[in-house]
Amino acid sequence: MSTLLETPGAGRFPRAASRSSRGQLDMRFQLEDRHLGLARGVVRHHLAWWGVSDEIAEVVLLAVNELLTNVLVHTNPGEDRLPSANLLVQHVPGGVTAVVRDEDPRPITRKPSALLDSGGRGLDLVRALVDEFSIAVTGQGKDVWFFVADPARPATE
Repeated sequence: MSTLLETPGAGRFPRAASRSSRGQLDMRFQLEDRHLGLARGVVRHHLAWWGVSDEIAEVVLLAVNELLTNVLVHTNPGEDRLPSANLLVQHVPGGVTAVVRDEDPRPITRKPSALLDSGGRGLDLVRALVDEFSIAVTGQGKDVWFFVADPARPATE
C-alpha cells in the first residue's frame, strides 16, 4: 500500500501548481531559470485564449519575465533552496493586470547601473512599458503589480 502513496521521483522536481478560470490564471511554483520560458508559454497561451492582441501580449510577457527574473536573482531561496513565486494574470475590463508575489520580505532597492552593465534595468523597463505599476511589501514578502491598457477592451465593458 505504501507504494501506491509514494510519488515516483518525489523531491527531484520543483513544485508547481496552476488554476485557470475565465480570464484569470493563477500559478504558484518554485523557480529556476529554465522555468521562465515555460511560465511565459503558459501565460502566452492564456492571453491568446482570452483574445488579447499580440501587441498587448508581448508587453505583458516581457513584464512578467522581468518580474520573475527578479524573484530568481534577488530573493532568498526557500527551505528547499529554490525561490518560490506566485503569478496572477487577469484579463480585466480595460486591459491585462498581473501580480508577481515572492516570499522575501526585503524591499526592492534600486542599484545604479553603469552604461554598459548587462543587468539592473528590469524594473525601469517594466515601468516604461506598462501603464500602471506598484510594489507592496507585506509581512509575507512582496507583491509587484502592473496593468497594461488594451484600447480594444475599454474599461466600460
